[in-house]
Amino acid sequence: MLEPAPRDAVLFVAVVGLSTLLLLVASDLVLTLQRRLPVGSWVTQWARRYPAFALALTLVAGGLFGHFYFATP
Repeated sequence: MLEPAPRDAVLFVAVVGLSTLLLLVASDLVLTLQRRLPVGSWVTQWARRYPAFALALTLVAGGLFGHFYFATP
Protein backbone atom coordinates (compact mmCIF):
# COMPACT_ATOMS: atom_id res chain seq x y z
CA MET A 1 0.00 0.00 0.00
CA LEU A 2 1.25 3.47 -0.83
CA GLU A 3 1.96 5.90 1.95
CA PRO A 4 0.85 9.49 1.47
CA ALA A 5 3.59 12.01 0.76
CA PRO A 6 4.48 14.47 3.50
CA ARG A 7 2.28 17.49 2.90
CA ASP A 8 4.85 19.99 4.17
CA ALA A 9 7.51 18.77 1.76
CA VAL A 10 5.17 18.79 -1.24
CA LEU A 11 3.94 22.26 -0.32
CA PHE A 12 7.51 23.51 0.07
CA VAL A 13 8.55 22.19 -3.35
CA ALA A 14 5.43 23.67 -4.98
CA VAL A 15 5.98 27.08 -3.37
CA VAL A 16 9.68 27.17 -4.30
CA GLY A 17 8.97 26.09 -7.88
CA LEU A 18 6.13 28.53 -8.45
CA SER A 19 7.93 31.43 -6.79
CA THR A 20 10.97 30.81 -8.99
CA LEU A 21 8.77 30.95 -12.09
CA LEU A 22 7.04 34.11 -10.86
CA LEU A 23 10.41 35.74 -10.18
CA LEU A 24 11.56 34.93 -13.71
CA VAL A 25 8.35 36.30 -15.21
CA ALA A 26 8.57 39.49 -13.15
CA SER A 27 12.23 40.06 -14.01
CA ASP A 28 11.50 39.40 -17.69
CA LEU A 29 8.67 41.93 -17.60
CA VAL A 30 10.84 44.56 -15.90
CA LEU A 31 13.71 44.01 -18.33
CA THR A 32 11.37 44.22 -21.30
CA LEU A 33 9.79 47.44 -20.05
CA GLN A 34 13.28 48.93 -19.61
CA ARG A 35 14.07 47.95 -23.22
CA ARG A 36 16.86 45.61 -22.13
CA LEU A 37 17.51 42.02 -23.19
CA PRO A 38 15.02 39.58 -21.64
CA VAL A 39 16.01 36.56 -19.57
CA GLY A 40 15.65 34.22 -22.55
CA SER A 41 18.36 36.10 -24.43
CA TRP A 42 20.70 35.80 -21.46
CA VAL A 43 20.11 32.06 -21.27
CA THR A 44 20.67 31.69 -25.02
CA GLN A 45 23.93 33.63 -24.88
CA TRP A 46 25.12 31.55 -21.93
CA ALA A 47 24.22 28.26 -23.64
CA ARG A 48 26.08 29.29 -26.79
CA ARG A 49 29.12 30.30 -24.76
CA TYR A 50 29.19 27.08 -22.71
CA PRO A 51 27.54 24.37 -24.84
CA ALA A 52 29.02 21.38 -22.99
CA PHE A 53 27.88 22.67 -19.61
CA ALA A 54 24.43 23.51 -21.02
CA LEU A 55 24.17 19.98 -22.40
CA ALA A 56 25.23 18.47 -19.07
CA LEU A 57 22.72 20.61 -17.18
CA THR A 58 19.97 19.61 -19.60
CA LEU A 59 20.80 15.91 -19.26
CA VAL A 60 20.80 16.11 -15.46
CA ALA A 61 17.47 17.97 -15.41
CA GLY A 62 15.96 15.49 -17.86
CA GLY A 63 17.28 12.57 -15.86
CA LEU A 64 15.77 13.94 -12.66
CA PHE A 65 12.45 14.58 -14.36
CA GLY A 66 12.39 11.10 -15.85
CA HIS A 67 13.36 9.54 -12.55
CA PHE A 68 10.59 11.31 -10.63
CA TYR A 69 8.00 10.75 -13.35
CA PHE A 70 8.65 7.07 -14.03
CA ALA A 71 9.57 6.03 -10.47
CA THR A 72 5.99 6.37 -9.30
CA PRO A 73 3.86 3.24 -9.62
